[in-house]
Amino acid sequence: GLGAAIAERLLAPDRLLVCVARSGNDPLVARARTGGAAIDYRCCDLADAQATDALAASLARLLCEHRDARRFVLVNNAGVVEPIGSIETLRSDALAALLQVNLASLMRLTAAFLEATDDAAGERRILSISSGAARHPIAGWAAYCASKAAVDMFTRCIVDEQSRRPNPARACALAPGVLDTRMQQTIRSADFPSIERFRQLKAQGGLIAPEDAAARIVAYLDRDDFGAHPLDDLREHAARG
Repeated sequence: GLGAAIAERLLAPDRLLVCVARSGNDPLVARARTGGAAIDYRCCDLADAQATDALAASLARLLCEHRDARRFVLVNNAGVVEPIGSIETLRSDALAALLQVNLASLMRLTAAFLEATDDAAGERRILSISSGAARHPIAGWAAYCASKAAVDMFTRCIVDEQSRRPNPARACALAPGVLDTRMQQTIRSADFPSIERFRQLKAQGGLIAPEDAAARIVAYLDRDDFGAHPLDDLREHAARG
């Protein structure tokens, strides 16, 4: 998926890459070791609030051990799209699970990142993967749309709060476009009014390969003007380019 593709792009001998995922990625770890890149790979289900809290505390300790780093970067990518269905069908347990992964875990890990690096001299960047669904309603996706819209507003709050700090962290919620991932497989097998649009995107080759999106996301993350636009969309940059 996109997270693994971004991690591949971020591997480099001159940095420590910390990865968090529900399951292991032996090929990524092997490539890191072969290339002399430092990697710290951790398995955690972000749907579990207690596990997320423990992860946040552990990552904060790690950040404190590297407080002399030139740059600190947090990429928030985890997300789920279900439950899909009309608003009348939404139930508390499914909503809680989605909001924990898409929003609460992101906020908790970001809070830990900001606290642990607050007095560090290095530059700090936070990139959260947003979605066009955060900015345009899609019938049947109320839960996902609302969670991603909340990520957008949380990002704006980060920027507002950090603007008052002596070494403000820069933040951006970036929509990458419609990607050819497992999430899209879930979407195409669901039932909602605009499903044919997503099926046609797949049939007509209109989906973006995760590897292509990752290359552009990592390039965006390294821009000198990163954070100038707290809410951004990769497709707009492609159109301008």
